[in-house]
Amino acid sequence: MKTIGFILIAVVVLLYVWWLKYTRGQKGVSAKESTGIQVFDILVKGVYSPNVIRAKVGRPVRINFIRKEDNECSRFVVFSDFKIRKELPEGEVVPVEFMPDRPGEFSFTCDMSMYRGKLIVE
Repeated sequence: MKTIGFILIAVVVLLYVWWLKYTRGQKGVSAKESTGIQVFDILVKGVYSPNVIRAKVGRPVRINFIRKEDNECSRFVVFSDFKIRKELPEGEVVPVEFMPDRPGEFSFTCDMSMYRGKLIVE
C-alpha cells in the first residue's frame, strides 16, 4: 500500500511540474500584420489555441475567434481589463477589436473562467 501511495504522489508532482512548465513557459504567438492592425487567429475547442499572444502597445488589435464546439462554457469570451464580452457563435469567425493602451499581461476567459488565455502587451 505504501508503494502505491508513493507512486500516486510522484505522478501528481510530475503532473504539477509539467503544468507549471506548460503554462508559465509559453512565450506567446506574435501578430500577423494587416494594414497596421495586429491580427491573431484563435481556435476555441476545449481550450484557446494559441492561449498566449503578444502584441505591441498603442497599435490596434484584432483577434479572430472561431469556436468549433458546442460547449456552453465557451459561448462567450471576456477581456475584463478592456471591458469586452463577445458571444462566439459556433462555426463563425468573430473579430474582437481594441487598442491596447498600456503594457502588461491581460487575461481573457470564458464566462466561467474555465477557458483561459493571456495577452502580453509590450
